[in-house]
Amino acid sequence: MESTTNWAIDQYRITVNGNAFFGNGVSYSPVPWGVCAAVIPYGDFTINTWNSVWRRDLEVMRANGVNLLKTYNTLDSAQLIAGGDPGTWDHDHTEFLNACWNNGNNPIYVLMGYAPPKKLQAAYLTVKWSDSANVNLRSAIKTDLVNLASSWSHFPAVMGFVMANEVNAIDIINNPLFFQYWNDVANAIAVAAPGKLASLANVDDTMNTVNAGNQYMTSDNFFWGYNTYRGNWTNSNGFDNLFSTFQTATASNPNPLMLTEWGAPASTHNAAGNMQEMNAVQMENLATYVTGHYNNIVANRSDIGSGVCCGGTYFEWSDEWWKADPAGTECDTPNAAPACNSGVWNPGPNMNQQPNFPGNYWDEEGFGLFSITPISPNTRVPVKKNGCVGPWNPVTNTPYEPDTLTARPHAKALFEAMVNLGKTVSV
Repeated sequence: MESTTNWAIDQYRITVNGNAFFGNGVSYSPVPWGVCAAVIPYGDFTINTWNSVWRRDLEVMRANGVNLLKTYNTLDSAQLIAGGDPGTWDHDHTEFLNACWNNGNNPIYVLMGYAPPKKLQAAYLTVKWSDSANVNLRSAIKTDLVNLASSWSHFPAVMGFVMANEVNAIDIINNPLFFQYWNDVANAIAVAAPGKLASLANVDDTMNTVNAGNQYMTSDNFFWGYNTYRGNWTNSNGFDNLFSTFQTATASNPNPLMLTEWGAPASTHNAAGNMQEMNAVQMENLATYVTGHYNNIVANRSDIGSGVCCGGTYFEWSDEWWKADPAGTECDTPNAAPACNSGVWNPGPNMNQQPNFPGNYWDEEGFGLFSITPISPNTRVPVKKNGCVGPWNPVTNTPYEPDTLTARPHAKALFEAMVNLGKTVSV
């Protein structure tokens, strides 16, 4: 059994140690009840300190056909320091990556995400490109990603690195320098991490980004990621013309497509506008939506066919209650307690109607394959006076027990489809 993994791209196909690969994946951001991505560990619960969280999940994934995880923010010392914390605090992913590898027995591979700040996207605008602050910011992002790749690329579970998530605004992709920059970063990652891949996870903009940038993305280790929520809940609809238009857009410079997010919430709204769980009919429709879209991905797979798609990561593993906290109750807001992350679903400011979803609404908190239930929340104490009560016990200086996860029916439908496909990679 090999203890290294070398990934390569051949037009629309991805291989690992020479074997064609298809990703049966999930997007993994298991932020527990009572905390948010704005405070330590900044949304990254794949570090050693939080092993109770990811150990709860990995074997469930492995048993259900999952062979790929896409994370969102791989914590490093630079982020800790930027947040005003000691760079020596835990940002070690060793235990997690070794557990994913599982000595090569049915491994779960990892696309390690990074999080250049979305609020600083002006650094990519043509008119702001040469500003010294933006030049320095882009240089720092490149340095952080190269350091990240250097630190973790020798772990066999690592497939590669998602350089950024959803920074492809329309006024940014009109700038060729934007793509030339990310191609340069991908090339730098290839030098720092030979045999590992690089990607951008883009908002689905009906191929505007790929049409604008594909000619510039020439690094041998690059593939496209798209976060896409197309199609309705009928079994035949799938992702509409996503795959055919991608193939047309990349015909002169073929690179694989991975659906770095896809899915639908398991929630609906009552007459008062409050979020609630779906009824039985809506849940059946959600299972139809999920299996229909998954089958559409499989029909366009590139590992054993002529398709363009190297797999996908379902969004997402578990609910994230913090995403729709009302203004003033976010976990990093002074005097937010006791309302913060209460577990009462809140539609939030932007949870708009989405008729193509079975529950008819875009509810950020309810996308999970698994619902979450915190253990004994009433017995917990806040880390800071008047602060949120969450997953960290300040008395013992250790995490509380992790949230209990309960699989929803659409999770079982997706896992059955993944297991039946039976396409995991032995290395």
